[in-house]
Amino acid sequence: MKKILIALGILLVVFVVVILVIGRTFYPDNVAETSKDGGVKELKTRIYKTDVETAKKTVKEIIPTLSTYGSNWKLVDEADGGNITSIKAEIPVIVFTDDLEVKIKQAENEGEVQVDVVSKSRVGKSDFGENARHVRKILSALDEKLARK
Repeated sequence: MKKILIALGILLVVFVVVILVIGRTFYPDNVAETSKDGGVKELKTRIYKTDVETAKKTVKEIIPTLSTYGSNWKLVDEADGGNITSIKAEIPVIVFTDDLEVKIKQAENEGEVQVDVVSKSRVGKSDFGENARHVRKILSALDEKLARK
């Protein structure tokens, strides 16, 4: 019986190490953010045909309706700094919490806004792609509500 418990313990440790190695290999960071070219994760900055106030209102309405693993996202802060409005949310991920920030600013053309999103884990060095999923989820919800350029 003692040998079986030792073998099971060793298998558990090996399993955890394999999962961590896979996570660091395929998901080497714990941050996902939009960029003009979409970057490695294909997360592109969005341009919407609307004004800043409407975009801000829409983001604030959408965040509490989204959920991850059955737990709703939580709106935590809003700040207007110069020409950028920043809306922050907390996303519960099992026992961890990820932070999401939506940045809205007036685009170069009149009647358009630029929206960038950043999601990052509070702990750990790998997120197994979870933050990219958060960004895609909010962008998809915004795409449904606002007209894209």
